[in-house]
Amino acid sequence: MTPRPADRPRNLGALSAKGLLRRQFRLAHALLDDAIDRLPLEAIHRCPSGSDVSPGVCYAQFVLCEDLSVNGVLRAGKPLALSTWAGRTGLSEIPPFVGTIDWRAWAHRVRLDRNNVRAYARAVYASTDAYIAALAEGALDPKCVETPVCVLNALLLSVSMRRGEIASLLAASYGPRA
Repeated sequence: MTPRPADRPRNLGALSAKGLLRRQFRLAHALLDDAIDRLPLEAIHRCPSGSDVSPGVCYAQFVLCEDLSVNGVLRAGKPLALSTWAGRTGLSEIPPFVGTIDWRAWAHRVRLDRNNVRAYARAVYASTDAYIAALAEGALDPKCVETPVCVLNALLLSVSMRRGEIASLLAASYGPRA
């Protein structure tokens, strides 16, 4: 079967560093969302044996961390969860950001509405994409230690690890599906 034009990979050699990073984030976000979408609703808050975190909380924690990292740290502004999305994130509570965050305690308390968390996630992803799109090409030079490339690479790695963690939690609860 011959792939349709839309299915053929584009020439990655023509992409700039910024274009490649945006593409990598889009793919990583799509894989993460697919993992959470595969969860039956009853599995959102269930912690499989041997784990203190549910797949839903794992997902929500990453989305919140991406929001804090991009909008709070890199943009030096207010994260969406504390500004335009306050009270609409789909999380019953936002962890207190004073001192060291006790993610474990928060993970046991928080409840989530998957549809609202997914809407918040889409807004965070769009914000990350817009941030990267607005960067000057030189801002991604790996030789410069003061560039956002370190934070963005860490986020990219984190989203990939979280997808694997959610897939593992799902497999522990329901057998291999993700």
